Amino acid sequence: MKRALAILALLALAAQPALAQKTKTAPADAAVAALEVCETFARGDVLAVEEAVAAGWDAYDQESESPFVRSYAGGRELPGIGWADLFVLVETYPDRVLGYCRIDVADTNAKGDRVVEALTGLDRYAGETFKDAHGAYASLSGTGAEDSLLITHWDDIGFVIQLTILTPKAGE
Repeated sequence: MKRALAILALLALAAQPALAQKTKTAPADAAVAALEVCETFARGDVLAVEEAVAAGWDAYDQESESPFVRSYAGGRELPGIGWADLFVLVETYPDRVLGYCRIDVADTNAKGDRVVEALTGLDRYAGETFKDAHGAYASLSGTGAEDSLLITHWDDIGFVIQLTILTPKAGE
């Protein structure tokens, strides 16, 4: 019995370092996940707040100025990038919905060339990129049926994702 307990204790001690390791998210993966949250909001998805909260965002509805305007805000630490502030505006027009989502990270934790490359490398966007000594910049349009526009950059000032999606209203 003592021998079995000793073996179990040794196994537990050997497994402890592996159990204690945290799963790290690469900054590029965190940026793509943040863009996906923006896409959900900008499409006008009524479950966007719940989905953002499930993804680790402190997201919430903001008081709106009109029945045709909804706004949201939130924030979270993006692994390897820094603290991100989220702002969303969804405007409803007679024949379409305009969704605007912006994520700002003012104090970035790393170099961002790969983060911008990860976003420009997504098949659902295509456009122009530019790099200089100050940063990496991209102006992209959606490649699918969705009418989307994406500007992203990482420079001396910070990291930005700025997304606009125009969605036809149902039945239009």
